[in-house]
Amino acid sequence: MRVGNKRLNILSKVVTIAILLTCVYAGGSNKEVYAAENNNEMNQSYRRANIQVGKIKPCDFLNVRSGAGVRNSVVTKVYTNDTVEVLEKNNNGWYKIKPANGTIGWVNGSYVQMQGDNNNQVCDKSKKIVDLAYKQLGKPYSWGANGPNSFDCSGLTSYVYKNAASVNLPRTSREQVNVGKTVSKNNLKAGDLVFFSSTGKGITHVGLYIGGSKMIHSPKPGENVKIDNINSSYYSRTYVTAKSIL
Repeated sequence: MRVGNKRLNILSKVVTIAILLTCVYAGGSNKEVYAAENNNEMNQSYRRANIQVGKIKPCDFLNVRSGAGVRNSVVTKVYTNDTVEVLEKNNNGWYKIKPANGTIGWVNGSYVQMQGDNNNQVCDKSKKIVDLAYKQLGKPYSWGANGPNSFDCSGLTSYVYKNAASVNLPRTSREQVNVGKTVSKNNLKAGDLVFFSSTGKGITHVGLYIGGSKMIHSPKPGENVKIDNINSSYYSRTYVTAKSIL
């Protein structure tokens, strides 16, 4: 009986150790799989976040080729305003792209407008316009003056657009309101023009929006170029519209 008990105890210990080793191994394996899945998901998220997108510029069509050059065979075509993923840029100016049909190939990069490029240019110009407007603070109002020593309202906006962004605006506020794209008051961006009417019978004043519900403008005789809130009682009451020029 004692020998049988010893054998039973030994067998029981062996089974217990085997079970424990299996659990440890399985646990480690699960951790490795979980880590691998996590890394894969992170890599996919990283790749998604870093996808470069381009839009095809106006053309009849653009050949997508098997390599970076015109001597390579055509694998598919893309057309004006098609959106493509830009996978690679060759030093000869060709881009490796993936169109909507999934056929990867190469195109001349001069036909691809990278999305965000134009927005960055607009932001840079808007900043220059606003920065130049700030430099005019304190200069006196003078009817018909367009700077650099004095301004009327539209003379100020014309001056900053011309000298900061090389954009020539019409001379008067009534003409400037007909330029650009109309934007709502809730979607104003720095550099937009804001228009007012003190008579209710047409535009009588223009200012340059600088963000935070504020504008820089040249108000009236006896006052200097200054900052005002477009939501103040007077300007809120006389507000008419706004235009994005860039």
